[in-house]
Amino acid sequence: MRIRGILSLWLTVGAAASAELLPPESSGVVPRRLVVSDEQDVLRELRGMAAGAPTLLLPIFTRCSGTCPLTALQLKEALGKARASFRVIVLSFDEDDRGADLQAFRERFALPAEWLLARSDDPAATREYFDQLGFHFMKSGSGFDHPNQTFVLSPAGAWAGTLAGTAFREAELDAAWWRAMAADDPAPVRQLGSWLIRPESWVALACVGLAMSLLTLTVLARRARA
Repeated sequence: MRIRGILSLWLTVGAAASAELLPPESSGVVPRRLVVSDEQDVLRELRGMAAGAPTLLLPIFTRCSGTCPLTALQLKEALGKARASFRVIVLSFDEDDRGADLQAFRERFALPAEWLLARSDDPAATREYFDQLGFHFMKSGSGFDHPNQTFVLSPAGAWAGTLAGTAFREAELDAAWWRAMAADDPAPVRQLGSWLIRPESWVALACVGLAMSLLTLTVLARRARA
């Protein structure tokens, strides 16, 4: 019944909550180190888990019956269709979550085996980590109040962008991948590629092309009259 309710929520609000790729609030930020525990309660360093590949960091709490699993399911579906290849880390911010809870969350929503699930035993450190990303959560009667955000990290661990929303479009994921790569490589070509992948860049280029066409027609018309 719980999964059925989430799928129903997906159908009713998923399309209206398409994720928007936003730039980081501060450029060049590399979030602090955070020691976490995985599903087997083995201690690991979060930055090391993400190193070497463009990464999507999805904050959740496992008891959530709304947007946390909804976002995970939408992300799983979108990445299955997208060209962009990301490492995915699902990080619980609930101090009551344990390794068994992470395992149950994975199994309940059939998350891919390559996704990494983690939690922290240090609530203060967890909050400080997310504060750097502008992600603020607060306990409520039903669990937590929190924004629906997924963070884009570069292969070197820099904060490259934020996907705000619960549904993911292929174009946004492609743009997020380019941003992650460009965050570690300031070369103009890489930055140009990061911009060109954006849908609005094609709109801008189309407008420029239309303007140039109109200018050319105007010049030819004047020459014909002359």
